[in-house]
Amino acid sequence: MLVVSAGIGIFFQLTSKKKTYVDYLLAGKDMLIFPVAFSLFATFMSATTLMGIPAEMYLYGTNMAFLNIGFTIGPIITSYVFLPVFFANNVSTVYEILFTSATLYAPALSLSAVSSLSVSMSVISVGVVCTFYCTLGGMKAVLWADVFQGVLMFVCLFAVIGQGCLLLGGIENVFGIAYDGGRLVFPKFSFNLNEQYTIVNIFAQGMIIIMSNFGGDQMQVQRLMTLRNVERSRIATYLSTAMIVGFQLLCCLSGLVLYAYFRYCDPMTSSSKPIHSADQMIPYFISNTLGHLPGILGLCITGIFSASLSTVSSSINSLASVASEDFIKPLFPKFNWGNFDRIFLCTLFFGVICIALSFVIGSLGHLVKMSVILIGNLSGPNLAVFLLAACTTTFNEGGVILGLLTSIALASYLSFIPGRKTDPFLPLHNVCPSFETVDHNTSYASPFSGFQNITNFTYLNTSSTPIHGLKVDEVHTFHISYMWVSSLALFTCLFVGYFGSIVITFFNGKSKDVSEIHLSPIRIRFSKRKLKNNDVKSQKEKEEVELQMALTSSDTTTQEKYRFIYLKKFGRERSSKAIQLYFIKTF
Repeated sequence: MLVVSAGIGIFFQLTSKKKTYVDYLLAGKDMLIFPVAFSLFATFMSATTLMGIPAEMYLYGTNMAFLNIGFTIGPIITSYVFLPVFFANNVSTVYEILFTSATLYAPALSLSAVSSLSVSMSVISVGVVCTFYCTLGGMKAVLWADVFQGVLMFVCLFAVIGQGCLLLGGIENVFGIAYDGGRLVFPKFSFNLNEQYTIVNIFAQGMIIIMSNFGGDQMQVQRLMTLRNVERSRIATYLSTAMIVGFQLLCCLSGLVLYAYFRYCDPMTSSSKPIHSADQMIPYFISNTLGHLPGILGLCITGIFSASLSTVSSSINSLASVASEDFIKPLFPKFNWGNFDRIFLCTLFFGVICIALSFVIGSLGHLVKMSVILIGNLSGPNLAVFLLAACTTTFNEGGVILGLLTSIALASYLSFIPGRKTDPFLPLHNVCPSFETVDHNTSYASPFSGFQNITNFTYLNTSSTPIHGLKVDEVHTFHISYMWVSSLALFTCLFVGYFGSIVITFFNGKSKDVSEIHLSPIRIRFSKRKLKNNDVKSQKEKEEVELQMALTSSDTTTQEKYRFIYLKKFGRERSSKAIQLYFIKTF
């Protein structure tokens, strides 16, 4: 997988006839729709999703599956609100991204616990290959490598689901077991901020995350700008949305497979404790059930690494674009080097930095959870900034800074409140057999081998005391679900940013005219319609006054003249009523 990814970079380095700025960062703006759509999907779905969503299903049930409602609607909105603005201004950068190192470290952290591959070797190998093909091949190499890696991501999930269904007697049994275990849940409709999952906060979270990605994420916008026009970008957006929703649902299904397989023998709480986190369930299941098949274990693990590789390569390319265009070029306009050389060196630099920072991030602990919380906290403020920029004319730099700082501070406080309670997960059972089944004809042994067939579960005591999540401290001062944090941060940034800009403009006495090219077409259409309605209303009022003046005139000729004009413009019925009303009042 690493060799093929590196080969893609070499291929585009050798075959690229032009090495210009547009060719390197925007693939010459002549990309096909399919690879762009696949790249959008692969970039959005990281290793955190591939390992985290199944773990979420295992512990909390199918609540997070309803994120897909927001995932479906959000890209449609962004394609009409933001995409025309980006194309009208011919931009290549939208903002800065700095979570690449965490994404690079995530799969290495989980896989190191269930394989012989060390964390250091995982980080270095993936990081070096990412930097290599990004530096050599530019955006075209990144896009086509994303297609290859995205296919491997799907292969990994199909292998997990297929093997699980074979071992458990079919997909019907998987859903039946999940239902009996309370994993098939529908979140209730509620605005209660204390509830961990409701249909409202799940829908809002999905909308904010995907709108922030497709409307204000450098990685996604840069991909959409590789196409020739807005119409082709919209098609790519819709295709990638279908892939994202399909992949997310497959992750949910694989989580139900994990629960059905380990429902009586939870590997996190067994005596041997082969894994220490639910995030390691997917790689552990793969090594436990597919390890005896030559090549399949490696193929599935490459799917997990591909999820990381696609996101990391996108980040490196985007960081190079932002640093080159938004920092180096404005700060050093007279520096004597070409656009291509500047971007080439930036790509190489950020690749090295990301690898180095991965080892620093590794010392922080709880990486997957921290990554999700941080990205979620920043999505709301980020989306708010782009909404205000594209849909208002009063927003200014001071308002941006004030809104961002306030909303990020609020989101951070709500996410990291001291003494924050832990939401309990659904019941887990641990009545594992006291023996190990070792097949000497294979290269692996598992303490759970006795559970590889559904019939092996029949002798177990299903009424055994289940293991619940951590007990909630009832003497708790404050709690808010992390699913509400992005929404609250979004509205805080919108409110503070908008009204803060008005206050700052009032005291400064300066306001800038905003060109229509920087505004969303929806905003422009609304403004013109409102202006047109106001103009029509003013014109009608003016004509009403003229008619009344004409009717009250003592000059008969003048009266007849304005009566004729009124009749021609507004019709016989309306003009007759006005004239009749005048005569009734007069006589």
